[in-house]
Amino acid sequence: MLKNSNGEVTSPPAEELTCCPPQDAPATEPQYVTYKVNVDGKIEDFIIGFTRYSMQVKAPENIVKLADKGKMLRVIYHLAEPEIFWQAGEELHDRDGHIIAPGTENVLVHVDTASTSGRILIEDVLEDVELHNFSSVEDYAQAVGNTMLLERGLNTKEKLGYAALASGDKATMAIYNFARKNGVPTSIAEYYLDTRLKPTSVCAMTLGHKQDVTPVLGREPEEAQELYDQMVRTFTKGSAQKRYAIRVVNSLLKDNKFSKEEIMLCLKTIPANEVSAAELMECGIKEACISSVLTTWLIKIKRGEVALAA
Repeated sequence: MLKNSNGEVTSPPAEELTCCPPQDAPATEPQYVTYKVNVDGKIEDFIIGFTRYSMQVKAPENIVKLADKGKMLRVIYHLAEPEIFWQAGEELHDRDGHIIAPGTENVLVHVDTASTSGRILIEDVLEDVELHNFSSVEDYAQAVGNTMLLERGLNTKEKLGYAALASGDKATMAIYNFARKNGVPTSIAEYYLDTRLKPTSVCAMTLGHKQDVTPVLGREPEEAQELYDQMVRTFTKGSAQKRYAIRVVNSLLKDNKFSKEEIMLCLKTIPANEVSAAELMECGIKEACISSVLTTWLIKIKRGEVALAA
């Protein structure tokens, strides 16, 4: 406690808060993310830099955690000297987004390839490395462009096939087989087989993880194929491969107002001009147009106005 000249007890002066360190305090060095890099057989610590042009690879963290690094095939990490980027005025940043000050020592720049742009974000040690001393940023960019020309990741259908193969899931394999056989997107195959798969589930299955809830087909593959073949005859192949007509059929079946046999009869007997009208009607929503025409014909079937013989 302190007393003033009048004998009153006072508190010591509060320390002033400041946003900045004293001028004579040493500047804080940035804490860059470093990697263990195998350079000519010797493991050394390096800051790996990325440019503003680097591929942005994102994957759900809960899926990444499922990955088994022991089952990942080895890849070559291509790394470049940083000077050409700084000389061209191009900023480099580390894995966490911190800008790397020009002239910082022990920096190498990641050169994008399809196989490493995602992997490098989860690795701490880069074993297989090839160093490049590009003459300019143009030289660097041309190397990436030429290398990536024929490289890509799995497309949706290919990913589904590997998911089915890796997990042994029969429903997923049925969707893949249907999509391949009929040349339709996997999302359309799912409509015909009356089931849906979550993208995160497909990713997990490609890693060999079975799902807690096993996918179930609402329609057997044979029935789905019969329906697709009839949809091609009733509409056109192009229309059968789009979502509108099959979504209408699935919706009509779920309403339980019409049986599967009645709907198949509808598709077999509805006149071509009625189908054309359904696709050309301007009723706002295409599915509503198709539903309206099919429902009208189904009501005629219910009333016995259409022969029940196929």
